[in-house]
Amino acid sequence: MKKIISIIMALAMLVTPVNITSVKADQIYNIEKSSQSQITENKIEKLISSQKADIRTGTVKIENKKLESISLPRANYGTINQAATTLKKAMLAHQSTLYVFVKSKSSAADQIYYDIEDKAASVTDNPVEGDYMFWDISNRDVSYRAQKSNGYYLYQFLIKIKYFTTLEQRSLVDDKVNQIIEELGFTSETTDYEKVKAVYDYVCKHVTYAQSLDDEIVFTAYSALYNGEAVCQGYAQLIYRILKQLGISVRVIPGYGKDKTVRHGWNIVKLGDYYYNLDATWDSQLSQAGIRYRYFLKGDNFKDHTRDDQYKNSDFYRNYPMAASDYISDVQNEQSEKTKNSFFENQKTKIKNISKNKIKLKKVKNATGYKIQYSLNKKFKKKVRTIKTKKTTYKIKKLKKGKTYYIRYKAYRNSSEGQVSTDWSKTKKIKLKK
Repeated sequence: MKKIISIIMALAMLVTPVNITSVKADQIYNIEKSSQSQITENKIEKLISSQKADIRTGTVKIENKKLESISLPRANYGTINQAATTLKKAMLAHQSTLYVFVKSKSSAADQIYYDIEDKAASVTDNPVEGDYMFWDISNRDVSYRAQKSNGYYLYQFLIKIKYFTTLEQRSLVDDKVNQIIEELGFTSETTDYEKVKAVYDYVCKHVTYAQSLDDEIVFTAYSALYNGEAVCQGYAQLIYRILKQLGISVRVIPGYGKDKTVRHGWNIVKLGDYYYNLDATWDSQLSQAGIRYRYFLKGDNFKDHTRDDQYKNSDFYRNYPMAASDYISDVQNEQSEKTKNSFFENQKTKIKNISKNKIKLKKVKNATGYKIQYSLNKKFKKKVRTIKTKKTTYKIKKLKKGKTYYIRYKAYRNSSEGQVSTDWSKTKKIKLKK
């Protein structure tokens, strides 16, 4: 079985001093507006669509086969978290082959490995971990053997990893990033916005989009820094690496550009309470044609950008709440609709009280209304009645005396993204006396 873990394209960045004269965020749009008069929309699309690199998609290949018996370590079966720690240390050390041993109640070996990898690559405050580490991996070949013992499954995973860079190249990236930050001359008075803009300007000014993919190094921040070219994976990885070291919350977002057949990647960055999109891969090309900041600090509705599913689900939006509109200095923004929906869906519901046929519901914030269901079947498989109400107290009519009814409810919210709902409450039952 294969699970495609998308590896995204990137642009390059050279290291030379930059003047970081402050430009307020609301001035950006005046700059963009004046520069756009010099070039047509068709020209803009042509510049962007020209970035159609052959995709090198990293894969996870998982097979159930007998593990290589040579040098098989003594098995010490642990938890998924322990296995993730082992895998993370191996990735940071660029270890190409390792074993991990897991004890679990689950028989889903594939999902267990994905859980291990997700935890190993989770974002931390360390700039060389998280997305920076994960997007330096070309592919993984995973074999496993499992046996059942005392109600548990014992898994032996053999993981083979291929990296885009070497440890020496990664060390050189560390040195260059330190040099860049020193040259940019940030002080204790420099705001997060000024840091983001300075790094963004720096990269957009010095990048060249890699036209040849003969060497996979173009997918890395190393190539962006030392070869002066990369595709968007290396570009987004570099943005992540620098901003993370500056203490700014940032992520790499994989997905698709305007052409849904071409993989693309960009970043989101936190300013204030919310995250904003930025795509220096496209802006760097447009800046050479006189257009600046077209894809800088944009709200959640990011034109011509479609995220992969795992980066647009409710869990992700709760962890990385997006702004509704583009960033403007000294202007209070609000949550995007998708962000509001993600928090709404996660709210808990509870039937507070049932007295005879009168039901009292826990109020759910920002609910448009409530759906109450009742049935004689406790699994709600047949003869289910659904009632819509905007009230948290409701009297259910036409219940038959002497019958046991099962009742539950959920809240729903109507938004521009469609209707979303909470989970159903725990079921309660009621029996009217004869």
